Amino acid sequence: MGEFEVHRVRFFGLVPAGVRCLACHPRGARLALARTDGTVEVYNFAANYFQEKVIPGHEARSVESLCWAAGDRLFGAGLGGDITEYDLSRLSAARGVDGGGGPVWSLAANGTGSQLAIGCEDGSVKIFQVVPGGIQFERNLDRRKGRVLCLSWHPSDTHIVAGSIDFFRVIDVTSGQTVQRIMVNHHVEKAKRECVVWAIALLSRGTVVSADSFGRVQFWDWEQGTLAESHTVSTSAALSLAVSEKEDSIVVGTSTGATYQLQLLPVKLGGLEKRWVRTKPFQYHSHDVRAVAHSPTALISGGLDAQLVIRPLMEKIQKKGYDAALRKFTFPHRRLVSCARKARLLLFQFSQHLELWRLGSTEETGKDGEVLPLCRMPEHLVQLKSKGPEHIYCSCVSPCGTWIGYSTASRFQLYRVRCDGDGVSLRKVPRVPKLLPPAYQLQFSADSDSLFVASARGSVHVLQLLEPGGCKHLHTVRPPSGCSEAVYLLAPSADGHWLAAVSGDWVIHIYNLKCFKHHCVVPTYSCAVSALAIHPSTNNLVIAYSDQQLFEFSIPEKQYTSWSRAVQSRGLHRAWLERDSPITHITFNPKNPAHILLHDTYLLCVLDKSLPLPDDSTLLMNQSTLKQLPETARKRQLHAFKICKKFQPLLFMDLLDENCLVVVERPIMDFKTQLPLPVQQKKFGT
Repeated sequence: MGEFEVHRVRFFGLVPAGVRCLACHPRGARLALARTDGTVEVYNFAANYFQEKVIPGHEARSVESLCWAAGDRLFGAGLGGDITEYDLSRLSAARGVDGGGGPVWSLAANGTGSQLAIGCEDGSVKIFQVVPGGIQFERNLDRRKGRVLCLSWHPSDTHIVAGSIDFFRVIDVTSGQTVQRIMVNHHVEKAKRECVVWAIALLSRGTVVSADSFGRVQFWDWEQGTLAESHTVSTSAALSLAVSEKEDSIVVGTSTGATYQLQLLPVKLGGLEKRWVRTKPFQYHSHDVRAVAHSPTALISGGLDAQLVIRPLMEKIQKKGYDAALRKFTFPHRRLVSCARKARLLLFQFSQHLELWRLGSTEETGKDGEVLPLCRMPEHLVQLKSKGPEHIYCSCVSPCGTWIGYSTASRFQLYRVRCDGDGVSLRKVPRVPKLLPPAYQLQFSADSDSLFVASARGSVHVLQLLEPGGCKHLHTVRPPSGCSEAVYLLAPSADGHWLAAVSGDWVIHIYNLKCFKHHCVVPTYSCAVSALAIHPSTNNLVIAYSDQQLFEFSIPEKQYTSWSRAVQSRGLHRAWLERDSPITHITFNPKNPAHILLHDTYLLCVLDKSLPLPDDSTLLMNQSTLKQLPETARKRQLHAFKICKKFQPLLFMDLLDENCLVVVERPIMDFKTQLPLPVQQKKFGT
């Protein structure tokens, strides 16, 4: 695999924000997720659940509810009182309309996606019309005392059910009047505390399903105003629920971190009478499960522990494959760390500040696996705070460590860094070229003379960095056929000749930086690009896709290499393809041009192109087995993939030099200790 001195970094204090709400696309192709810090993310089911879009949060913008409407338009609402439409091409909050009823607690679209209903702090339910370019207020429905915490439309769009504290009500959309008001605790003797209806659903056959703070899932006949069934699923609150498209399955999230599935099953085998039965409990979260969704093939839950869990329904899956794997996503599918190799610095990106650290060093040597004592400890050099309420989109430090750049939704900032002995000074670069913000990705050239700024509509700005601390705009490269999506990945070549750019339509464009002309387009593939890099000696572009496929494209020859064609002809190992975490970074070993280093959240891999690819009958992770074999037998069983799972969860990896590697980990328990305490539960034997 190769021997490296490894800097094992665990001082990146990232605490991912909890999941606040989920919205499954009506056609089941995408999942929208909002976090407690206002960040909105979109996952693509067809691209192996890849996190294809991220819209950073804003301190003044909370998101309590999300919904899809009018096809692929995404709307959100929160305690600021606005309804916001998100521009998924420019990755920004596009338009905001005041709801007119104070903080907005709930938002739901009707079946056709032409109307939005919002539930407000003042007890009102308001209808908005979805029109090209935005939304328009249509009318108020009947207002009652008490904030409206949850909403649901009838599939026929004739009624809306609204949940509040101690009651819910059914509203006729045509007349705007409340036709039924049901107290959820009227049958409980001496109910001393209020009952909060946290989630609600109105089924096509007229049944209302409610989840409340007493831990109950209740089924009501709203026309008669009677309770049909009641299931106590938790000793604490039931916070969220979602219904399948066929209305025969419900998933419920609770404040204990448990999720439950309820299914509509026949009372007798072959009989017509059916009842709701609690069938499957799952305990994948440690904290409140505030959001759940029900796709055709999976139960999806998001917790305040920052985890997104996708639990497949095996009875709905025809064959084993990507859809059959349990997935847990905690960390973003993008890099939040950048490295200055020559200066041995690391830049950590948080939501509203950056931290610059100098790596420690040692003068000792040791055996494989031995921990060496440090002669100089890691040093926190600078904390750079972003002004204003906007969260940071992207950041980068130059390879020489003397430049730092970052961007928010409205500002692009560039700083000059000077290290004088033990002191560090930052100076803001004045008169930065007026580029249309935000920048979606920043990347410095290998010689630190240029900065590439990924922008909207597939364009990339090229800036020249000047001494002692300035910059000027050289050129803007764009796809010749145009593009509506923003660029989200960049890869410059080490010789400064080429630049690869990937936009949200998953097309890879190659530009010649000597003449600033478009060179070629990599053949289109049906999945999202998760990482790419250009080999320093061959100028071959190595591409990792979200379905775990690997390609190598020769930029000078404008075609796939013979090795890449052999990989696609033979196929990659099944265990490699069934991984659920995408490759997020690729780099190369200058000492051995045949080696490609790549990593995801759970493994570090050295891919040796000079060795044969393994077939499915071969063990993919065979390093421990090979160590026990004699030399001749070992050579027969060698294959291209050398995998290490020692470092987890792995947020970043890069080569500092040919013998030195830096890895950045963020152990789950390290950040969970910084979360609020979960609901205390009595455990047997304690």
